[in-house]
Amino acid sequence: MRKPELSGRMAKWSMHLSGYDLKFEPRTAIKSQALADFVSDFCPAHQTQAEQDILKLEEDKGEQVWELHVDGASNARGARVGLVLKSPQGDLIVQAVRCEFKAKNNEEEYEALILGLRLVLDLKIKHLKVYSDSKLIVNHVNESYEARDSRMMAYLDVGKELTLRFATFSIKQIPRDQNAEADALATLGTTFNAGTISTIPIVHVLEPAILKPEQEAGVLCNTSSKEETPDWRKPYQD
Repeated sequence: MRKPELSGRMAKWSMHLSGYDLKFEPRTAIKSQALADFVSDFCPAHQTQAEQDILKLEEDKGEQVWELHVDGASNARGARVGLVLKSPQGDLIVQAVRCEFKAKNNEEEYEALILGLRLVLDLKIKHLKVYSDSKLIVNHVNESYEARDSRMMAYLDVGKELTLRFATFSIKQIPRDQNAEADALATLGTTFNAGTISTIPIVHVLEPAILKPEQEAGVLCNTSSKEETPDWRKPYQD
């Protein structure tokens, strides 16, 4: 617009706009295309197909075999549990659990197994393979070993009752180095003190799993004492 050959209407516009601080910014094609794709994907015409896809995912989840890695241990800092649930597509659901009660190592291994089974049942999964590095727990469930201690017998009864709810179920012992992810999550449960972090969810189990339902004191699902503000994304994340 500053070239001398410009005249007429363009020159008038140049004079009129020179009083404003204008800056040219090119339109970003990627953002525009993303918006167009978003509108296209969620248009009413595709609603029926989307609902069918969701139903298919639910059906596949129930019929395919999932894998659960569990680990539990007890030391001077407390009892902890780590859970790693792997989908047939390779996606992971991980959970670190800190138990607010004293327990022996074998008891924590049972806590890990039982908490993991309950998580899987809540997701309505029917076929499951469990992996644990505890030889005792695996052989108890597979009935190769006999549980003699009263607490071990109580834990075994709870675990066996949960395994019967699956269409297919198996449990196998693996070396500790092949269960590293679950072990790392278990360690996380006692590494941080309650209230020191809020970005990593750590479940707190208040009572042993062998207590009757009416005796259970519940589970605290957040270590942060700060009250969370409403977030429009939470229903979709859930």
